[in-house]
Amino acid sequence: MSIIKDQQLQILLNQFELISKNTLLQLTILRKLIEDPHTEELFEEALMNEELIDRLEIKIREEVAYTVFKFSPMAEDLRRIISYQDLTTNLERIGDMVLNCIRSVIEIDLSQPEFYQEQQLILSMLDNVTQMVRNAIVSFTNMELETAKSVMKSDDSVDNYYRELKHFLAEKNSGKSLSNQEILRIIQLENIGHSLERCGDSATNIAESTFYLIVGWDVRHGKKSNEQYNDL
Repeated sequence: MSIIKDQQLQILLNQFELISKNTLLQLTILRKLIEDPHTEELFEEALMNEELIDRLEIKIREEVAYTVFKFSPMAEDLRRIISYQDLTTNLERIGDMVLNCIRSVIEIDLSQPEFYQEQQLILSMLDNVTQMVRNAIVSFTNMELETAKSVMKSDDSVDNYYRELKHFLAEKNSGKSLSNQEILRIIQLENIGHSLERCGDSATNIAESTFYLIVGWDVRHGKKSNEQYNDL
């Protein structure tokens, strides 16, 4: 029975690694499209990856239910098994948000000179989010407490980028008579920033789940500052 259980846990781990890989790939595709939105093949690849992420999220949820029912794992194993479902849900949400960004990026074409400042702000925000997601995945896979804490601390910087983007858009367009197309572009730019901010939140959720698994107490309820995280 122990060998079978270990095999089932390995199946969960393999599927988690696969959905993690595809989520990070979506973030990479988004960055490429921000710099050059005219690559149709990348958009098609993103659509296929999104379908795979959705299927993996459903499959992992089913495997978690099967594992709990079949093997009645003890408390420590049970927490980790249930965490696969929670973390997978967050990765699937990140995939959804990234695809939203991709659709907006293609419509706006941030490679145009008039959007240089917006492009640079969004790229900086995206790089920060991508590192958070990567570190969140590593923190769970390797049970690394310090890596999980670094992700949680990084959430504030993503929020700051989002506020900076909104402030820049307000300053740039203040007092202007805007066409419907220009208003739509502003909404799309704000939507990209908001979607990336939510990706950062999901990465933080993953790190907080890892923190709970390692330390045994929940930091998810009640937002902490970076100084408070340093004392954890």
